[in-house]
Amino acid sequence: MEKVVIIGGGPAGRVIVHVLHAGPKDFQVTLVKDEPVNVNRCAVPYGIVSQKPVDKFCIPNTLVTDFGAELVIDTAEEIDTDAGKVRTASGKVFDYDHLVLATGSRPFVPPIENVDLENITSVRSRNDMIRLRSLAAEGNKCVIVGGGYIGVEVAVVLAQSGVDVTIVEMMPHILLATMDDDFALAVERHVREKGVKVLTDTRVVAFAGNDGKVTGVKLGDGSLLEADFAVVSVGVVPNTELAARSGLEVSKLGIVTDDYLRTNVANIYAAGDCARKKSFVTGKPCRGEFGTNAVFMAKVAAANILGKNKKFPGVINANASTAFELSLGSAGLIEKAARAEGLDVVTGYSEVLNRYPMMDGTHTIRTRLVFEKSGRRLIGGSVLRQGHCTANNVDFISFAIQMGATIEDLLTYQYATHPELAAKPSDNTYMFAARDALAKLNA
Repeated sequence: MEKVVIIGGGPAGRVIVHVLHAGPKDFQVTLVKDEPVNVNRCAVPYGIVSQKPVDKFCIPNTLVTDFGAELVIDTAEEIDTDAGKVRTASGKVFDYDHLVLATGSRPFVPPIENVDLENITSVRSRNDMIRLRSLAAEGNKCVIVGGGYIGVEVAVVLAQSGVDVTIVEMMPHILLATMDDDFALAVERHVREKGVKVLTDTRVVAFAGNDGKVTGVKLGDGSLLEADFAVVSVGVVPNTELAARSGLEVSKLGIVTDDYLRTNVANIYAAGDCARKKSFVTGKPCRGEFGTNAVFMAKVAAANILGKNKKFPGVINANASTAFELSLGSAGLIEKAARAEGLDVVTGYSEVLNRYPMMDGTHTIRTRLVFEKSGRRLIGGSVLRQGHCTANNVDFISFAIQMGATIEDLLTYQYATHPELAAKPSDNTYMFAARDALAKLNA
């Protein structure tokens, strides 16, 4: 029986276990992870409030053990690629015929003076969530360094809990990694209206402390923000150290793989945050630390262990989030990213009501779609609206990109409508955006 060793217990590792378990071949599968209990990382901001027990936000180990795999709580420290062995910190040795590195990522810790003070935390692990619960319960003022999705989500949860929150973002606006400027600015204004202070174009240069705890945050202009605790959320770093020590090719974006997610060493794959991604649209290396990307990559790696010779087409980076009453998201390349890649694009914009105009509770859905001028193929899009429905909009855009949909396809696709559930029959948001793009092309 062939032996498969998986290093990492996040979504990539778990999905590989599930796919192999459901496959036509029998494997001896061992999963090694260094966290006794994994938290659902995306849910950590929402676990800050203590209304639900911590375990509600955690991933049960039965999602590994109930699917035929041996679970080992240990740290993989060495890979002998010649002998096909993995050695752990406790001295255990596991033979493998196939090895998958799903070692994930860790929070980036910026080189800011006193960043290691006791009441400064990241937003990643179960322990981070427990610390945030305690800090939020004891402190009245919080400074969040970083205005990406996680930073904004933490700010919203803390503000709703009565904490005085300030976001400090070095870019001109929050959320610029995933949203075009006008959408990002709209969210920024909404967050401010809800009482969260937002400082943009601003750098944190140091943390001020007393008795090992933060008391303030020093800014580049010399001012000091008072703080009872601070959150640092400025991105993640792929965990590639084990791979590098073992002779695998790595880059700043992660472990380097081919189109089949194979590394440069035979029978070793990489998937998830630790692996370098490529863009579905451009084919170039890109970022993409989303749990859904880890799942998609894991399915490809598992298929190839099963001998199916399956290619990974690249990441579309479909994403969504919320900020108080707003929900927002994007897929593929937003407009500024497409232009930064040197692509010749045309965009289409629409504002459509979420239900028939005579119904109560109508709100506007703002949609921007990005098309290549040559071939008129959809390569990206973003949505901003009230209510928590944006993920469905982003899913449609992502699937349309994946299937190579064009302006003409979106002008003629068939959709559902209902007075309480969608815009009136003539006013579909994607169709209107496609029509706007076509009008620009014909102008």
